[in-house]
Amino acid sequence: MTFRNKEFILPISAATIIIIGVMIFSYFHAPAENQPDTAKHPYILLTGSSMLAGDVSDYIWVSAQYNATKVPPGNYSGLVRLVGNRYAVISDFGTPKGYYNFTIEINKKGEITDIRNNGFRNLGKDNEDEEAVAFDHNRHHIYIGNEDTSTIEEFDALNGQRLNRHAISEFVRRGISNRTIESLTYDPSADCLYTCDEGPLRGDPGQMVTIVKLSPSLDEQAYYTYVMDDPLSEVKIGDNHHAFGVAELLALGDGTLLVLEREFLVAPAGIGSWVVNKIFRFKPGSQDKQFITGWRTQLNVDDFTLANYEGMALGPKLDDGRQVVILCADSQNRYHGLLRDWFRTIII
Repeated sequence: MTFRNKEFILPISAATIIIIGVMIFSYFHAPAENQPDTAKHPYILLTGSSMLAGDVSDYIWVSAQYNATKVPPGNYSGLVRLVGNRYAVISDFGTPKGYYNFTIEINKKGEITDIRNNGFRNLGKDNEDEEAVAFDHNRHHIYIGNEDTSTIEEFDALNGQRLNRHAISEFVRRGISNRTIESLTYDPSADCLYTCDEGPLRGDPGQMVTIVKLSPSLDEQAYYTYVMDDPLSEVKIGDNHHAFGVAELLALGDGTLLVLEREFLVAPAGIGSWVVNKIFRFKPGSQDKQFITGWRTQLNVDDFTLANYEGMALGPKLDDGRQVVILCADSQNRYHGLLRDWFRTIII
C-alpha cells in the first residue's frame, strides 16, 4: 500500500504547527531506537527446522534501526539481494520503473554498518506503484510486483529487457484498489514465485489474504489461504488513517515463507501515530503459523522511530550459520522532515 492521495497522509493542520515545531527541535535529540536488540535465549537455526506452530521470538535477535542518510529520500517498498553486498531496492513513488542499486554493509554480528546508493537502473517509463521485487539468481531474472495494475513483470537483469508481464487473475477480478500486490519472493528450493494481496479480496473474510504460487514464467499454479492476526486498533476510520495487512513475503529456501504483517494507525494530528510489525513463518498449504518476532515504532515529540516496514530480503549468513534478514521502511520521501529511511535486520 502506498500513502499518497488514497494513501496514508500524516495530517498537517494549523493547530499542530507549534507541536510540529517542537517535534522538529526534538528530532535531533530523540533516541535513535527504543526497541530491544538482544534475544532472551541462545539462538536456534530457524531455516530448515521443523515447521511448528508457536512462538520462537525469545530466540530471535532484532537489531536497532539504522537511519540510511546516504541514500536519496525514498518511498522504499521492497529489496532483494543481487550478489554480495549489492541489493536492488525499489520505490513505490517518485521514480521511473526500475530499482536503486544499494550497497548494504553487514558486520559479523548481523548489524547494518553502512548503506549507500550506486545509482538507479531504469527499466521503463511509468512506475505502477512498485511494491515488491524478487530475483532468480540462476536465470539472472528480476521480477517486480505492481500494485496499481496487479501485475508482475519479469526482466533480464543483464540487459534490462522485459521478458514477461502477467496480471494476477483473482486480484484483477476481486482485488480492492491499493490493496492487492504488496509482496513478491522467489523460492529456489521449489523454483517458483509467491505473491500475496495486502488485504482481503472482495467477498473474503476480514483477516484472510490469498498467497499465489507462480512458475518462473509467471503461470499461476496454486492459491493458498493465510489468516492474519486480529488488528490491535478498533478504530474504523478508513485506509487513509488505518492500514492492516500483509506487507511482504520472503522465501527461506526450505519450503517456508516469512510473512510480514503490518498495522499502521495515523493519529488525527500525526503525533501518536504508530506502526506494529509482526513476522510469522508459514508453510503454504498449512493452517498454522509460527510467530518469529515483532515490534512497535511510533511518532511522538520525543520519539521519531516510526517506521512503516514494507520490504524484506535475505542477507548474508553469519559464521554460526544464522541467517540475516534485512528490512526497509517507506518514509514517504522523509515526510516533512519527520520520518527517516529506516532499515533494520533480524537474525534467524
